[in-house]
Amino acid sequence: MKTLFSKYTFLFILTAAAFSCTDNEIEIDPTADLTKIAEGFAIGAATKVEVWSDQDLFAGYNNIFITLYDSVSGSRLTKATIEFYPEMSMMGGMKHACPVENPAADAVNNLFQGALLFIMPSGDMGAWNLEIKIQNSANNKTGMASFPVTVGNPTNACMKSFVTDASEKIFVGYSFPKGMKVGVNDFEVMVYQKMGNYEFVPMENYSFVLTPEMPSMDHGSPNNVNPTHAGQGHYKGKVNFNDRWLALKFKDIARGRTCN
Repeated sequence: MKTLFSKYTFLFILTAAAFSCTDNEIEIDPTADLTKIAEGFAIGAATKVEVWSDQDLFAGYNNIFITLYDSVSGSRLTKATIEFYPEMSMMGGMKHACPVENPAADAVNNLFQGALLFIMPSGDMGAWNLEIKIQNSANNKTGMASFPVTVGNPTNACMKSFVTDASEKIFVGYSFPKGMKVGVNDFEVMVYQKMGNYEFVPMENYSFVLTPEMPSMDHGSPNNVNPTHAGQGHYKGKVNFNDRWLALKFKDIARGRTCN
């Protein structure tokens, strides 16, 4: 009887341990697959600011993720008003900004997501600085954080610009999701008009004709969907990569190594 009691006691302990592990939630780091761009403090808001992206910054459309922490307790902040103020200081004293998409006030999975469409890389022409205005909803304080950032130059352009017959300066960027595959893939085109050195307005009245082409094999692909406006200057479409090489080429584009 003693042996039987010990056996069942042992099984009970194992079962309790199994349920204990199941009930304890393991916190997943939301920045695990991201690249940290900068970190510092928003002076006046008592807030630590971390800037992340899904790759190194480049001239083109960049997803930007912000994590915020109370600078005293270290606890995460999930409600805040965040505004981006990028500025390039060029040789000769000229300065300008670029199109921005500010994050929503509520974090998703502890991340505030926005975007920056850098219109030129860092280099001999000038240097970029990113100021971020934070209004901390927890203490109702507002402050600014400032970071010098390096914007790389992809092999080919990830951003295009042109001037219309009406003398409008237009900037066009595009974005592909992760996990590109052979077959039909979603993608987005973003269009902004430059109204001044610090003002860029999303354009909602453009149309696109999509023509994928693989020059080395002299063929394109069927079943593509031309991008149409989905809001705030974003146009959504579908492209069919019906060739493995073509899909791998655009997978590199999505990672920012080359754009064409």
